[in-house]
Amino acid sequence: MEAILPRTGGVYSPPAGTKGVPNTTIQSVPYNALIDDLTADANAARPITAGGTGATSASAARAALGAQAASAALASIAGLATGADKMIYTTAADAYTTTALTPFARTLLDDATAGAALTTLGVSAFAQTVLDDGDAAAARATLGANNASNLTTGTIPSARIDGAYVDFTQIAVTTDGEAIKLVGSATGDPYVGFWKAAARQGYFQHRDGTASGDGLRVANDVTGDYLYLSNVNSTDALKFYDSSVAAHNTVWHSGNLAAGDVNALYGYTPASNAVQVIAGSGLTGGGAISANRTLTLGTPSDITNSTTNSVSGTSHTHALGFVAAEVYTGTSLTNTSFPVGTVLTMAQNGSNPARQATVIPCLYSTNAYVQSGYSGAGTALSGTWRVRGIVATADWLVVQRTA
Repeated sequence: MEAILPRTGGVYSPPAGTKGVPNTTIQSVPYNALIDDLTADANAARPITAGGTGATSASAARAALGAQAASAALASIAGLATGADKMIYTTAADAYTTTALTPFARTLLDDATAGAALTTLGVSAFAQTVLDDGDAAAARATLGANNASNLTTGTIPSARIDGAYVDFTQIAVTTDGEAIKLVGSATGDPYVGFWKAAARQGYFQHRDGTASGDGLRVANDVTGDYLYLSNVNSTDALKFYDSSVAAHNTVWHSGNLAAGDVNALYGYTPASNAVQVIAGSGLTGGGAISANRTLTLGTPSDITNSTTNSVSGTSHTHALGFVAAEVYTGTSLTNTSFPVGTVLTMAQNGSNPARQATVIPCLYSTNAYVQSGYSGAGTALSGTWRVRGIVATADWLVVQRTA
């Protein structure tokens, strides 16, 4: 017998001839067909039109209902490739992907408190006390950074001291007992000071005002002197204070120094650089004093018994000041004219003349001179001759021409 479909188009209808008729015996065939139909309908997948899923499994039900297709999130999850040590997370609305979930990460996830998680992360108990502080002040107190006396070693990076600071009065860099300090002055004019032990040695400072000493100052506390650039704008703004005489002196420079100032200070007027140095007689060189100049003494001629003290355009001569002995350079055996100062030996004629006595030497033979009157005496020598002494014996005299 062909099975009766319990539903048509998803709508259930009882089989024909199954309804009972009053006072009529129920026939078994139609009745059994109805029971079988109800059994088949109860065991079959309930259609969607009857409030069912139209399927006999969850996956078939989702497909029949279009649940996965209708949900972008489910579709995204369905497309993931899962594996060990992975977890899913969203990358956008209804978009999922996977990432690694390491065993270490799972040890964090199972921690019940933040403290337990920090311990798992290896954060020390001390660091946890800092992390537990409610604000920066509490953290500084925990770190001991709320008191400058605790900062005894190390350096502060430049990035930590950039910016503007209020009431920043002093900074010291100490080496061998010496220091540089930035100090807020009681007068409102801060300065950079140089200290040795507890004593200030000098300072840089700008002082407000227009009185003497006000302006940009470089001071030496050791001497009490200071150099300053006055707040009064002028060519005389650069000053030097000399504490030894308590005087403010103007520093001279090319912008404020005139010839009259030099005259007032030193009693003379500077010469113009157009002034010439003139080379006089006997000299060469010279020129304008705008450059270095050299005067050169002219080369003199030889000094003789006849030269005098005189100058010429580029040279000069000198008088000898005495009669100089000259040298006879000739070779004649009969020469009778010798230079003044010539010294000879001469045999005397027996008159025994005294020292400085005037005598007349004469030629004799080829190798001697004798006194006039000596036997065999030849031609007399010209000039005036005087006796200067004897040679070995009184027979031979030393004579010299003096004129």
